[in-house]
This record gives sequence, C-alpha cells and structure tokens, in this order.
Amino acid sequence: MRLFEGLPATDYQDVLRALGRFIDEHKYQDIRILETEDGLIFQGRASPRTGRVRPVPQFDTFLITDDDLREMLRGAYELRGRGEMLPRP
Repeated sequence: MRLFEGLPATDYQDVLRALGRFIDEHKYQDIRILETEDGLIFQGRASPRTGRVRPVPQFDTFLITDDDLREMLRGAYELRGRGEMLPRP
C-alpha cells in the first residue's frame, strides 16, 4: 500500500475505521483484509440481513486502491465530529 509513502507516520487506525464503515454499510461478515502494494484486497461474505446470500456462501472480493482509500478517508473525516451515525436497518 503506497498510501503512506513519504509521510512520517502511518495511520492504520483511520484506514481501518473507514474500512469498517464500508463493511457496516454493506453488512459484510467473515471478512479478510490483505495489504498489497496496490492497496487492500478485501473479501467478505454478504450477511443474511442483505438478502444477497447465495446457497453456497461465497466471498465478494474487491481491490481497494490507495485512491479509493483516500476517498473513504475524506468521507470519514467529513462525518467525524458531527455525531452522525449510520442509520440502523
């Protein structure tokens, strides 16, 4: 992951918090996260609450690029401090 290149420190806490928001919004469970040079490979299974459950549970797989992460972080920073929470189903 090149997101932190050239910075004096990394902030995985913010990245994982933003990724957690994505996971909650899409109701994923049984998640896997792998860091690569190009970003994060994310895998998760759709929760039964989504109505997208397949007969044989399969993982949805995404490459979340550094640019995707920057966008996720921007959204997270905008919400932070406002006391806003995601709506519950």
